[in-house]
Amino acid sequence: MPGVILQLRRFFRFEGVSMNVVFMTLFISYILQINSIISGQPLYMIALVTLLPWIPLALFEGVWKVKNYSIIAVLGLFTILQVGHFAEHVIQVVQLNVLNGTVACPPPIDNLENAKRGFELGLRKPGIEPSYSSASQIVKPGPDGFPKLDPTGKQVAGPAACAVFGQLDLEVVHLVWELIGYIGTAAVLLYFPRNKFLMIAFLCLSWHALEHLTITYFYYFDQIPAWPGFRQLWATVPGPGSTFIAVPAGRQETLLNFYDAGGKFGLMAKNGMFELLTGFKGMPVRPELHMGYNLLITIPTVIGFLIELKGLRSRYLEQTFSDLSSKQIANLSMRVDDVAFAKGQVILTEGDVATDCYLIKEGAAEVYISYGAPDQRLIAEVGSGSLVGEMGLLEHKMRSATVVAKSNCQCLRFSAELFAELTNTSSGEFQSDATLKKIQKIVQMRHDFNSALA
Repeated sequence: MPGVILQLRRFFRFEGVSMNVVFMTLFISYILQINSIISGQPLYMIALVTLLPWIPLALFEGVWKVKNYSIIAVLGLFTILQVGHFAEHVIQVVQLNVLNGTVACPPPIDNLENAKRGFELGLRKPGIEPSYSSASQIVKPGPDGFPKLDPTGKQVAGPAACAVFGQLDLEVVHLVWELIGYIGTAAVLLYFPRNKFLMIAFLCLSWHALEHLTITYFYYFDQIPAWPGFRQLWATVPGPGSTFIAVPAGRQETLLNFYDAGGKFGLMAKNGMFELLTGFKGMPVRPELHMGYNLLITIPTVIGFLIELKGLRSRYLEQTFSDLSSKQIANLSMRVDDVAFAKGQVILTEGDVATDCYLIKEGAAEVYISYGAPDQRLIAEVGSGSLVGEMGLLEHKMRSATVVAKSNCQCLRFSAELFAELTNTSSGEFQSDATLKKIQKIVQMRHDFNSALA
């Protein structure tokens, strides 16, 4: 378990983005959040502006993770998306059942029609023009379409139960989200076919995707009005600050298409096809049902990810130390540090005590003798996959040359202690004769090259 925790910390920390950029983004996000709260913005706008500065960082870090850790990072990204999706459903259910929310997505708009009803009901003063903003609070409608009252006679009001971003019940958004998870999990299963938890998640995703394909079909292709029903009417009245409140204003008899009559409830929700075909009553409402679906998807996805996370390993280490086992590469990946050097920055300095060495992942570096002196000599150029600084560690000597980044370099840093373990063939967790011989061969080539230059 400690190994999984270490891998989790490594996976979720910023490695491809510098901490200066992270702190700057944190400051910008905080300022935007405070400003949106003070200006009275709805919850989804507060969440949006808070997260907006983090999107470029998350995308950059996600690409970096996939590039460095390959398919396990892809699984991690799909796991994060699924957890986020499940969190949206949980928030919607909390809004609905705890905060007296109403499933009205998108929320009623303070348009001319709704504003007129507010005036007719005596809830709005004349002359106040509609703002065309979404209502921030909604009074729950009762069976007759008018306000629902609590035992004390007060109107029951709450938010639009549309989760944080307000797009949860837009059918095309939900369908795309489900299909991304479905296709992504199927692709990941090709690499981890023995992971039973990912298979369970995939089967649950298959059913959930079928639900949303059915709902989306009714939404887009079964739009002929043919079912007698009622349409909820809304009146909008000004609330605190610049907000508006939606108040139920009765129900209007009309003809509904199949989607509005029952198709949006899907296969198994209350008023859905299962109840219509069997006559059974008692299925959960759509928000609670789909939260349950996502719970059945999210739990096995997270467990499956944690199982595979134990094998998180840098593909650069796999390429360089190909004689080590997958488990050894995973352990080695946890113990190296990612370091970036800008173009022209000194990586190693001639004459310094050898305390570490570097594996260049991306970029190129130049090796100099007497760097900065009148007799400075460029003796070599090294690129991706090259070790630098290993001679001093292996031979316990001072640095024999200065290494300077020719371009921006991404490197993996090995401490002296880790390098000693890596080259120890009699004890420690690595004990690889082939790895030691490979490093010794590199060192000997460097000696031969230096002798030829002398």
